[in-house]
Amino acid sequence: MTGQFWTRSETDDLIQSYRSNPPHISKSAFFRSWGDAHNKSGTAARLKLDSLLPRPVIGESPYPRYDEPLTMEGDALVLPDIEFPFHHAEFLNKCLELARAWDIRQCIVAGDLLHFDSLSGWEPNWKTPDTGGITASAESQLVEFAKTLGKNQQAKLFGLIGDIGQKTEQDGASTELAIARRELRGLAKQFDKVDLVIGNHEGRLLRALNTTLDPEELKRLLELGDKWRIAPYYFSYLISNGEKYCIDHPKSAASTTAAVLAAKFGCHILMGHSHHFSITTDVSGQYFAAEIGCIVDEARLPYASQRHTRAPAHSLGAAIIRNGSPTILTRFTDWERLLKS
Repeated sequence: MTGQFWTRSETDDLIQSYRSNPPHISKSAFFRSWGDAHNKSGTAARLKLDSLLPRPVIGESPYPRYDEPLTMEGDALVLPDIEFPFHHAEFLNKCLELARAWDIRQCIVAGDLLHFDSLSGWEPNWKTPDTGGITASAESQLVEFAKTLGKNQQAKLFGLIGDIGQKTEQDGASTELAIARRELRGLAKQFDKVDLVIGNHEGRLLRALNTTLDPEELKRLLELGDKWRIAPYYFSYLISNGEKYCIDHPKSAASTTAAVLAAKFGCHILMGHSHHFSITTDVSGQYFAAEIGCIVDEARLPYASQRHTRAPAHSLGAAIIRNGSPTILTRFTDWERLLKS
């Protein structure tokens, strides 16, 4: 009779290792790997486990569990609803300047990184007349060339560029993506790590494609580098000085949503999506709950600015979590005071 005896420690380790096996590793790969590590064949490991565990009547679902959202540790700048290329550059630059002054090296984009106006369901917009001129790219190249000339010739060329004017860019996904890629490269230079939460505007891309999409495909579409992380979730977590914050882009934009989510999930909530600003707590008063506004420029959104509605105005806002405490940034922020603190 041939075969190998199994020790109690081996059988215990086999059961424990199997139960903690990550879902992305197949059973056959697990048995093969475990067997190699214990000088046994994968088949022997599988048969032994079958004899140790009762065979379940119902098998596991083959579909993934969505229980591993992005989690970042430390301090971070939180930027909600930038919606490139309709962003409010002045406000965003103030946020970035403060993050540099405070040595904040991480960033979380709380959904709606791009606007995807060309994929929106809003009715077509009235346009301003195209006055001709040169493209922004061509203008930039001419300006760089002008800098190589003598002062007299440089002044003449700058004057000529001003007289010609800049061409009005036409809407379209290609234009939006080109502008966004340029700005995202600049954003990434400032940070060591950037987490991207999915928002409803990214959902416009899914609706246009009418198919599922791997989040990594969005990274490739935007030409994002290794500093960027993205997962198929509309929220992520930040753990700062032991405090847990959920950076959320929820389905509901109701004024009570942040407080409800804080109570439901037992953590602080920083919420995008609503474009509104409010600070409260959950019903227990234990968790901070805030709508932190947006960084999209309302004046650049035809649906919000060309026709009056009863909807509240968009509120510029962002947040910095430092040493576990939130600093909410708004149009009322005393930037000079914070820069010195």
